[in-house]
Amino acid sequence: MPNYNYKCLDCYENFEIRTTIKEMENGKILCKNCGSKNIKRIYKGFGIGKSASSCSTCSGGSCTTCGN
Repeated sequence: MPNYNYKCLDCYENFEIRTTIKEMENGKILCKNCGSKNIKRIYKGFGIGKSASSCSTCSGGSCTTCGN
């Protein structure tokens, strides 16, 4: 099973989960921090040619603005 990255739109927690496509489609994914179903899948690139910082508010850590 592959890992997928998500961001909770209620508590802004970024988390990674290992799941099947079927579980994703059935809406069985919940935020690991608060249990909310109000989550968004984050698509991350490979980082080739990418700087450590993706927006003006973060410095390459857990950013609640850009999700990086």
